[in-house]
This record gives sequence, C-alpha cells and structure tokens, in this order.
Amino acid sequence: MSNTDLEGRPVTNHTVVERRGNTGWVIAGVVAIVALVAVAIVMMNRNDANQAASSAYQQGAVQATTNDANQAAQAAAAQATNAANAANNSANTAANQAAVRAQQASDQAAQQQQQQRAASPAPADSSAPQ
Repeated sequence: MSNTDLEGRPVTNHTVVERRGNTGWVIAGVVAIVALVAVAIVMMNRNDANQAASSAYQQGAVQATTNDANQAAQAAAAQATNAANAANNSANTAANQAAVRAQQASDQAAQQQQQQRAASPAPADSSAPQ
C-alpha cells in the first residue's frame, strides 16, 4: 500500500517542526536565580537574628551576674557592720568590766589600808616630854 490520494496520485507527507524560542527556559532560569538570592538573604537574616538573640542572652547573663554580685556585696557589708557592732559591744563590755574590777580593787586596797592603820598602834610622839 502506498500513499496515494483518491485519484491515485502519490501523496507526500510533510512534517513541519516548529521551533519555538527558549523563552520558557530563560524565564525558569531567572526565577531560579531569584529564588537562590532570596534563600541566601533569608539565611543571612536568620544568622543576624541568632546573633542578636545570643547578644541579648549574654547581656542578660551579665546583668544577672552584676545583680548577684551587688546583692552579695550588700550582704557582706551588712555582715561586716554586724561584726563591727558586735566587736564594739564586746570591747565596751570588757572595758566596763575592767573599770568595775579596777574600782573594786582600789576600794579593797583603801579598805585594807584603813584596817591596817586602825589595827596598828599609834606611833610614839617624839616631841612629847617624858
């Protein structure tokens, strides 16, 4: 069987291939490049956000440490004040006790001296006629 038309003439088939431009591929390439740039920008911004969060965390930690140090310093100052007051009170008590003992010793010595004078005979007066 050959290709003939109804009248018996040979029919030749022509295949027409239309070549379209590469416009679709160019557009796809441009879209891909834009997507890659967008992904790169998002990744860079995420790193900036992570750095900002890390910086904020570190600043918070420094602030907390500073607050703790201030509280510890205030507590130490209060303890030092209490210790100084206690030492001052102890020193005052010891000084008062020493003053009382010294007064008691002085009174006791004066009393003993009076007792010795009263117990000893009166000395003879050498200027009196004999």
